Amino acid sequence: MAKVVIVNSSFRNNSNSSELGLRVAEGARNKGHEVTVIDISRLRIEPCRGCEGCHQPKSKGCVVKDDMQPLFPLVREADVIIYVSPVYWFTLCGQIKQFIDRCYSVAVQPEHKEPSPFSTKKLGLVMTYGDEDPFNSGCVNALRSVQDTCLFTGATWAGAVYGSATDPGDIRSNAALMEKAVKFGESL
Repeated sequence: MAKVVIVNSSFRNNSNSSELGLRVAEGARNKGHEVTVIDISRLRIEPCRGCEGCHQPKSKGCVVKDDMQPLFPLVREADVIIYVSPVYWFTLCGQIKQFIDRCYSVAVQPEHKEPSPFSTKKLGLVMTYGDEDPFNSGCVNALRSVQDTCLFTGATWAGAVYGSATDPGDIRSNAALMEKAVKFGESL
């Protein structure tokens, strides 16, 4: 049984990306995984300051005191982290990017002397976008961003599920994609 953390970043009520993320959670639970869904859209998550305070001797982690602090233990303990994001301006939305940036304090070891704690984790991605084409929409940029995070931290790429939908809730009419999201969750 894996500990799966699904990080939802959509502000929209009844959002398409959130719906896909919930289907992934359903699939993971079907396989007996312990699943925690975090909705970061209403949390106060400050940007990473690049201060390196998290990597100083005797550091207790990120020095920024905000709503990210209670999430760090979940990130540390997770076997699988799935980022859920709508595609805004051709890449990940700002909320999920802020969350990922702040995970620097957990994922990167000072001077790379030890393996990253992320080297034992899987990272995946759930996205929705307005265009029919994943290249024109920017979906491919978001995919590459998380795949590059895997390369940098040594995490394993778990895969992605994504599709096109514009109005809130539209994604539910795509039965094949809903089933694909469940199967993705089961594959974790």
